Amino acid sequence: MKVKTILLVIGLSLTFYGRVSAQQSTPAPGHITKARYEKYFRTELYMGMSIPGGAIVSEDDWDRFLNDVVTPLFPDGFTVLNGRGQYREASGKIAKEPSHVLVFLYRKIERKTADLKIEQIRSDYKKRFSQESVLRVDIAKSILVSF
Repeated sequence: MKVKTILLVIGLSLTFYGRVSAQQSTPAPGHITKARYEKYFRTELYMGMSIPGGAIVSEDDWDRFLNDVVTPLFPDGFTVLNGRGQYREASGKIAKEPSHVLVFLYRKIERKTADLKIEQIRSDYKKRFSQESVLRVDIAKSILVSF
């Protein structure tokens, strides 16, 4: 993947993240909300759905991957975004494909274990669906946590 493409993806991710973190919900009247700033990390995995040979990862296969691999590693939750991506394969061919973006938020104290889990997800996805790569984007941010 070219450096410009990677920088574009990172820039768009930062733009999206800035919009998401700026949104705040208003608590119901009479509801006491506790809030504090915490250092969180956000990791995004960009996963193409095309399989070499012309096949596509089916929704059933994707759901099975989430249930078998991702959910056990991040049982507290994650977000799946649907998209459409473009990728230059090792052969030089441009592949345009449906894609999913997995988004994980985790506290600074969980960073080392989260890193290992995320790398396992990347490795399992590449192996299971014959992928050349899974793009990973990491962002550190202090965010307001309300509960």
